[in-house]
Amino acid sequence: MAYDLPFENYDDAGVYQRSTNRGLLQETRNFVVEFGRSQAQIAFDVEAEHVQSLLDTPAPAERPVRWINLWGPHTQTDIVELLGEHYSFSYRLLAIMKTEPPGARLKVQHKHARTFRARFYRKPDVETAKLSHGVPLEKAEPPRIQSVDGISHYALAEQMTNYHSIDVGSRFICVGANFMHEIASKCERSEIEIISEGVQKRLWSWLVLCDDHTVLSFHEHPGKVHDARDPKSFRANTLSVLSQLSNYGHGQVDPISMQTVRQALNEDLSHSNPGVEGASLLFYYLFDDWQAVYTTVAKYSKRLAQFDDAILFDMWKKSYQTPDVEIIPRLHRLGRQGRQLSHLYSGYKNLVQRILDSKAITIHVAHSTSSGDLASMKGHKGVLLAQSASQRFERLSDRLELLVIEQMKESLAERDALVTTYFNITAQKDSESTARLTRAATLLAKLSVLFLPVSLMTSYFSIQVSDLQGVYTVKDYWYAFAGIMSGSFVALFFFSRLLMWISENLDARLKQASHSARMYLADRIRKKRERDE
Repeated sequence: MAYDLPFENYDDAGVYQRSTNRGLLQETRNFVVEFGRSQAQIAFDVEAEHVQSLLDTPAPAERPVRWINLWGPHTQTDIVELLGEHYSFSYRLLAIMKTEPPGARLKVQHKHARTFRARFYRKPDVETAKLSHGVPLEKAEPPRIQSVDGISHYALAEQMTNYHSIDVGSRFICVGANFMHEIASKCERSEIEIISEGVQKRLWSWLVLCDDHTVLSFHEHPGKVHDARDPKSFRANTLSVLSQLSNYGHGQVDPISMQTVRQALNEDLSHSNPGVEGASLLFYYLFDDWQAVYTTVAKYSKRLAQFDDAILFDMWKKSYQTPDVEIIPRLHRLGRQGRQLSHLYSGYKNLVQRILDSKAITIHVAHSTSSGDLASMKGHKGVLLAQSASQRFERLSDRLELLVIEQMKESLAERDALVTTYFNITAQKDSESTARLTRAATLLAKLSVLFLPVSLMTSYFSIQVSDLQGVYTVKDYWYAFAGIMSGSFVALFFFSRLLMWISENLDARLKQASHSARMYLADRIRKKRERDE
């Protein structure tokens, strides 16, 4: 019997609290939920024989919707095989689901990030004959996709963030995609490294809607977790949907995060099929991790605003102050992340469109039948997607296009504008510094010209000639000094103006002569061609 499973009443406050805590444990492998309008039951860490018994027993009328969730399907291949055989998964899809994901690479990435700052800021030391070095490219990790024969599902998903898949069978529709999750930083906010700044964890998930009002969800194992806050981030949307399946948990959520699955079954009871409605809405809300998408876009925009302030602040720095050399690599990193997110959300939109297209036959059957007869369609072959879920998918497609993809395009354009602004400001400051150096050099040249006659006069007075001994006095020297200095100053003023006027006129005449010569040559060539013709 299916009821040998360790089911508990999920509407009980104590069971709800224990389930919430258990869902955050990394050791928790799976859970099963059965729910309807008035009842909800939950069981954690079920075994393969429990799942087999569950599949052999039809869902009770008071709990027509089932949700089976697996974290790390490669560690539960017996359950995956049972589900795949029962719902007629293809051999390829079943084999991919049982594939072991690569080990945790987050530690290597953070280690690389910690050493980046020291390598980036290492200065050349002439005395010790040490040169500055960047990140050693020859030691970089080679790509995991070496050949066509070496391609694996998880390697492909990691190489192409916007990679997604959809499989349609006689008893199921399965979608798979990368979902990005925030990870906790290992350093303080003021010490965030360039490489690890804004980094997210990519995890693959499969969502399966079956023809018997069952929803399956399989989530890639994250590998080794370095921070206790990360599992909560990885499982945030799954646990959010799970908590709101309980009447106790749904009443505690804020309106913006409300995901009405079970509660929507109470609306218009005479014109709905609770099984189709509940499974379709559950499938939709598991796919629509809107809070994570909005948070990611908002944080990206906030980082852009911080760069805007930093670049404008850098403009007011004094010439002797060192410029912020971190801005360029951080902007490069920001642009790369922005392009990845833009591709990812475009993939989501395409996947939503494919979900809506793939249900064309089943939704046509639903439309051709009156709403009151929908409950009598249990014998229908194929997966039914409720109209309410279909409309939500259409709204999600519009939100992705208008609010997310367009926002990311605008953010990327703003990022490019910030790069241009930074280089323009840097070029302007360099021009101002060059102008100051030019003025200083000109002043020194004028001072040298100004004191040159005085130097010659002083040399004349210091000549040891017997005929000049006792002829000139100190008063004569200072009179001569004042006269020559005044004459030099006046001559320097007028001659500098005169030289400027001469150089400008000479340049103008040279340009005019060059233009006249070109016109003359062009006229001669034209006349020669006319004579030849």
